[in-house]
Amino acid sequence: MDKYNKVLNGVGAENLIIDRDEDFKACILAKNEELASIIQGETGTGKEEFAKLVHRKRIYLQGEEVPFVSVNCANFNNELSLSLLFGHVKGAFSGAEKSTDGFIAEANGGILFLDEIHTLSIETQQKLLRVLNDGSYSRLGDTKTLYSKFQVIAATTKDLDEEVEKGTFLMDLRFRLLGIELTMKPLRERKDDIPKLIDVFLKNKDIMLSPAQYTELVSLCKKYYWQGNIRQLFGVLNAWIAMCDGKVNIAYFPQYNNMLKPSAVSKSDKGGYGKVMSVLERAISLDISFSEAIEEVECFIIEEAMGLNPSVSDVYQGLQLSRNNFYVKRRKYGLT
Repeated sequence: MDKYNKVLNGVGAENLIIDRDEDFKACILAKNEELASIIQGETGTGKEEFAKLVHRKRIYLQGEEVPFVSVNCANFNNELSLSLLFGHVKGAFSGAEKSTDGFIAEANGGILFLDEIHTLSIETQQKLLRVLNDGSYSRLGDTKTLYSKFQVIAATTKDLDEEVEKGTFLMDLRFRLLGIELTMKPLRERKDDIPKLIDVFLKNKDIMLSPAQYTELVSLCKKYYWQGNIRQLFGVLNAWIAMCDGKVNIAYFPQYNNMLKPSAVSKSDKGGYGKVMSVLERAISLDISFSEAIEEVECFIIEEAMGLNPSVSDVYQGLQLSRNNFYVKRRKYGLT
């Protein structure tokens, strides 16, 4: 069996729970470095793990290490994103005490994984489009043209076609990212994988359970909605093991509101404020980014204020928003 056939048979996927279609697409990406990829899915569904799988397959095929640079685009504003991605020269802006190369340079010859790509500013998207087209870019504060060639794998919790319609994502960049597209299913739609995921967790932690304990644990985990998906499942399992303090006991298994279906949490909360609490809990447990939490709470506030106040002007004045900013936010969240 040659390398190209063997890579189609699970190489690099030993500790992942993926189906044949996902593994096949990872193989195609590993063998075709010029192909881009968009992975869509909720937070915690394993988008970055898929990108790392492609990386491991690339290493296997090429027989040598290749760069893998992971960037969470939601963690920085426009100027910071330009600096971190493209680098900057000393003195390019206040606080730029030394020159940096940036993630684009680091990814040369390898893979650049851009998580939450939809949060990038239009200006950053334009510069990213340029480097994806011909490999050329400039560091912040510099006129010298540099070059970097890499494979881009983008991940998003949003529908990029809808973001294009809203005007928050460049159509040309959307087209440039066309290649292998993949949607990672939420854990609630793949509960048959929960035993396999528990197996991976227990193996990595070197923990042995009795058959009765294992059956009870699987049954318990299958009952939950898992808003934070695989990441949350592993986080809760970690918390459970910590609380057991060396002696495994299912009675110590924790339950948080964000493990439940959102409607089950908010049903008893007057005015739907349970939704806000759910968002806060997900943010605190790092299941969603800070910017995602702010957006969800902002949308809730505006929607509730509009429902309680018939006068639009009273709403934006009361919230101390400019009229224009208020209407921009309404369009952003689809509030009519």
